Amino acid sequence: MNIRERLLGNTFVYKTFKSLVSPPAMEKKTIHEFMNVPDGATVLDLGCGYGDIARFYVNRCKYIGVDSNVGYISEARRRNKDNNAEFIVADISDALVHEKGPFDLVLLSGVLHHLSSEQVISMARDAKKHVSESGRLVAVEPVFSPDQRLSARLIIASDRGRYVRDQDGYTNLLKSGFTNVSSQIVHGRLRIPYSHIILTCQH
Repeated sequence: MNIRERLLGNTFVYKTFKSLVSPPAMEKKTIHEFMNVPDGATVLDLGCGYGDIARFYVNRCKYIGVDSNVGYISEARRRNKDNNAEFIVADISDALVHEKGPFDLVLLSGVLHHLSSEQVISMARDAKKHVSESGRLVAVEPVFSPDQRLSARLIIASDRGRYVRDQDGYTNLLKSGFTNVSSQIVHGRLRIPYSHIILTCQH
C-alpha cells in the first residue's frame, strides 16, 4: 500500500478530500438520474465504504450496506446511528447477503475499477442473484473515453484503482452476469476534470 492509499484510507482525510472534489448537488443529481427508487424499495449498496450514499435512501427504503472492511462498516454505523440503515461486514457471495434480498436496486460506486477482470465476472454472476426480476444493478465508475479532456484522463490514470477501463471494457465484463447492460458516460460531475460511466444491468 503506497502513501496515497494509506492517506485516503484515513476517515478524516477521505472525508476532507471528498468534500473538496465532489459537490453535493452533483452527487444528488447523479442519484436522481440513475439510481432513484420509489419509497419502500429494497436497496443493497455493495462496497458501501463509509455509507455516504445511505442518506439518499434511509427512512424511506430498506437500505443495506455491505463491505468487507470492518473499519468502514464501523464508521458507516456511527454516521447512520439515527436512521434505519443496516450495515454488515460481508462479501457479495456470503449467504447472509443473499438472505436479505432480493433487491430492487443493487449499487456499486467506485468498486469495479479496483477489481481484476476475473473478479468482475465473478461479482457480476453473484450480483445477479441479489437483483429482483424487475430490479437493476447500477455501477458508477471512472472511465477512459476518447472525448474526455486530457487532464481528466491523467487524473483518472493516477487513481488508486488499477483497473480503470473504457466503456466496452466495463460493459462486456458485466454481460457475463447480466443479459441487459446499458451505459452512459458523463463528464463534469466533480470539481476536478473527471469522467464517469454509469452502468445499468438487468436480468
